[in-house]
Amino acid sequence: MLSYLCRVPIPVFIIHELLMRIHELDPSVGSYQSHTFNTSGTVIVTSARKIRIRKAILNRQFKDPELVFESDLLQIISS
Repeated sequence: MLSYLCRVPIPVFIIHELLMRIHELDPSVGSYQSHTFNTSGTVIVTSARKIRIRKAILNRQFKDPELVFESDLLQIISS
């Protein structure tokens, strides 16, 4: 299933890739349950919490995952 972000299709695997990367830094975020898109990005619902990810991060993960730095992921974890 493809969701669209800024008229660009964002495959669901992008959400899962980001969550795996976040989970490596902080296993307490829990496991994936669902996600939804909104005007600012996406909200991932895990077994432990909700994680909000901005459009810019999603787009960078989609285009070139190396452009999503550990500092970006740590910021997501702390928010």
